[in-house]
Amino acid sequence: MYNKYKVLALGLAMTVASCQNKNKETKTTATAADSTSTQAPEKLTYKVVGTLPHDTAAYTEGFELHGGKIYEGTGTYENSFVSVSDTSAGKLEKKFPLKDKSIYGEGISILGNQLFQLTYQNHVAYVYDLKDLTKPTGTFKWPQEGWGMTNDGKNLYVSVGSSIIYKLDPKSFAVIGQIQVTDNLGTVDQLNELEYVDGFLYINQWQTTKILKVDVSTGKVAGTIDCFGLLSNYAPDYTPKSEDSVLNGIAWDKTHQLLYVTGKNWPLIFKLRLD
Repeated sequence: MYNKYKVLALGLAMTVASCQNKNKETKTTATAADSTSTQAPEKLTYKVVGTLPHDTAAYTEGFELHGGKIYEGTGTYENSFVSVSDTSAGKLEKKFPLKDKSIYGEGISILGNQLFQLTYQNHVAYVYDLKDLTKPTGTFKWPQEGWGMTNDGKNLYVSVGSSIIYKLDPKSFAVIGQIQVTDNLGTVDQLNELEYVDGFLYINQWQTTKILKVDVSTGKVAGTIDCFGLLSNYAPDYTPKSEDSVLNGIAWDKTHQLLYVTGKNWPLIFKLRLD
């Protein structure tokens, strides 16, 4: 996002509104606030088993592995694009810039033979044929901001910077459910980049070094992964481009059971093996 602190108040207002309407949405998967567990989330540990170079021009918004390739969606009004890189050396193979400079790209997700792309405040989502990312084949209206996106193989999940994750029908982009994310202290907001893994959502909490492991069925934060120190340990000479050059990219390598993580304008992609 472009200085998401500016939209914090809006995100919090949306969260309150969502909670107020919760009783009317009996067919959603929203978790009631009083279901918050008193047990703190487990602190998950990991080992860095490898790194890949990352394009420092990429203001990462969406990040996904598919077919042995790394797909990345980026933001900002002047430099939004979707790129494809290989997973062996991280080499950039193709870049598809958004032709309209008034569009701010956001999270992406690949489902079937389609790539979905959110936009930040343009209230539109794009759909591409995965074989041709030069131009969208369709669009959907999205009334809120767009932040992160992933899928479970059937449905899409979208974050908007609040504590709510929306579950969408990929054919209509209609909301068919929502998940209220909570931990032992209450609701957890600033939810951003998403990745679905075996019944859990791995979620980056914006402007933190944490990745949350959230149970899709309950919305509870089951564990946290703290990526503090990754850059300072592996790229000590790197100077962040701005205060927004933070962790914001999560992709799951199912074959090797690795979590790929990166950040906005970071020089490296990290391969993490969870303990």
